[in-house]
Amino acid sequence: MTDSKPATPISQLKANQTATVHATVKSLEATREIPSNDGSTRKVRNANLKDQSGEIVFTLWAGEVDMVQEGDHVMITDGWVKDYKGKPQISLGRSGKLTKVPNPPA
Repeated sequence: MTDSKPATPISQLKANQTATVHATVKSLEATREIPSNDGSTRKVRNANLKDQSGEIVFTLWAGEVDMVQEGDHVMITDGWVKDYKGKPQISLGRSGKLTKVPNPPA
């Protein structure tokens, strides 16, 4: 990972920014379907990520919902952080990338 960006601690994430996060999947919620504007439905699933500084909700959409399991160590590169009900939440957004990594976050 020579071109990887430095990770931002979860406790320092703020809404309306892109961020790189190295974390562990602490828990996963059940996949659910929500209505889309075009009348179809989209799959969505929340994961709870943690690092040494804190925890954040990671929202997985459509084909992303089965990409992680509890206990996986992941790197989110250029994830989009938004505010949801007063708390930061991260998703891959338009340009983010999810990678499973062999080692837990430092």
